Parts: sequence; structure tokens; C-alpha cells
Amino acid sequence: MVIVYTTEKGNSVLEMLLVLFIIASIGVISLKKYSGLDLEAYYFLDDYLYTQAEAMLQREPAVYEKGVSFNEMGHVNLGRTISFSRHQVIVHLGNGYATIE
Repeated sequence: MVIVYTTEKGNSVLEMLLVLFIIASIGVISLKKYSGLDLEAYYFLDDYLYTQAEAMLQREPAVYEKGVSFNEMGHVNLGRTISFSRHQVIVHLGNGYATIE
């Protein structure tokens, strides 16, 4: 009589590949949601703040695209809402405070 002891330690390669496939699929689905972010509004705001800082540093008026102009103190003379595909940049009259919605 032969006694065979079997011990099942660990996982098979097939089980490991299945788990990795599921994790990768979840990752792809979640990245797809964030891949279409509209960064144009954020780039606009970055350049907007840079132009405002340059106007204050050089103490002379500066004009930025889309009709936004700053005086020598960095204040905006015309408040407006600038629309992009998914976001809006709201430029507040006065100190030039801008927000993204």
C-alpha cells in the first residue's frame, strides 16, 4: 500500500494570470474615465497668472489672450467668464482673482 501525501501550497500560474488580468482591466477602465480631462482651462489659468505676475513685477500694463488685460497693479479691468469644452474660467473684476468651474 502506497500512501500519497498531497499538499496544495500556493496558486497556479493560471490563477495568478486571471487575477492580474482582472486588476489590469479595472485599471484601464478607471484610467479611461480620467484620460479625457480638459486641461486647456488649467493651462489658460497658469498662463493667466503668469501674465498677471509679470504685469505687477514690471509695473506696466499687460494684455493676455481672449481680451484679458491687467493694469500695473495686476488688476483686471473687465470681469468675464471664459468657456472651454468642460470647464469655465471666471475672471473676477478688480484684483484679477480667477476660478475654474
